Amino acid sequence: MHTDLLDLPDLPQTATLMEQYWAFRASRALLAAHQLGFFEALREPGTAADVASRCQTDPAVTEKLLTVCCALEVVERDGDTFKLTPLARALLLKDSPRTITGTLNHAESLWWFWTGLPEVVRTGKRESAPSPPEPFASHRHEHWIWAMHGIAANGVAQWIARNVDLSGRSRLLDVAGGPGTYSIVLCQRFPSLTAVVWDLPETIAIAQQVIERFGMAERIGVQAGNWDTDEFGEGYDCLLMSNILHGAGSRAGMKLAKARRALRPGGLLIVHDFLMNDDRTGPLGAALFNLMVGAYTEGEMLSVIRSAGFVDVQLIASDDRRGAGLITAVQLAED
Repeated sequence: MHTDLLDLPDLPQTATLMEQYWAFRASRALLAAHQLGFFEALREPGTAADVASRCQTDPAVTEKLLTVCCALEVVERDGDTFKLTPLARALLLKDSPRTITGTLNHAESLWWFWTGLPEVVRTGKRESAPSPPEPFASHRHEHWIWAMHGIAANGVAQWIARNVDLSGRSRLLDVAGGPGTYSIVLCQRFPSLTAVVWDLPETIAIAQQVIERFGMAERIGVQAGNWDTDEFGEGYDCLLMSNILHGAGSRAGMKLAKARRALRPGGLLIVHDFLMNDDRTGPLGAALFNLMVGAYTEGEMLSVIRSAGFVDVQLIASDDRRGAGLITAVQLAED
């Protein structure tokens, strides 16, 4: 059988797949530039030789990596001089309010899971993937929490705030709220709202830094706790669970039962998470997260929340690009 290469009907899909299979090149280049300190080195413009001297790297290869950074639109070039773009200054410097440096550090740790994926699939054991090298292994939790800030601060928290109506609500509990970024954006969106970020003590220490950085300490408090042993509190009229109900292994029923006890009658539950479609064919972001951690389908998540005793459970927004959904439900009465 001969294939006519001149007229192939699937060329658009082929082009997409051909881009995806080695998209890791751009990711690896960005992570390497961050890991080597290129962006901090370019707080002041300089040549490739200047950057190489500041970062103790090879000048010739440094220039090549800086050229990739130009193509990624995080560095600009004027002759032999390189400087950060406004986007890079907003995202890639560690003291920026919107910094994604923690996100890049967390991605460096996750890199090793994906590198070891064939062995994980063979054995069914996540721990069969190689561990990340130092200093990423020993700072994994810190990097993870700062990663959540970078992700939330650059689109996700704003998306939630645009799609959920907390007008008239006064007390938000942000369960496992990480750095507190969702609470910050929601309180900025709804002036009458106050919030409490509930999480592990080591996470709360980071949340306090972020809350102070945004000048929100008068409206956002913190509470240390462990969902394995502690209740979430009581008397809240809205409660956010973002990315903590990750599929069948997430102990969702236990968490939702505690959420019901924390909410007043009429209180609003907000669930934001990765959600696969009901026929389990995507979206890609949710399917990838399900492979790494776990994810419910839309129907499964709605059913789990209803089974926990909530009413008026509905999917109010979807973001297929990220593979995420936003669900609200109501606590009808006290247990």
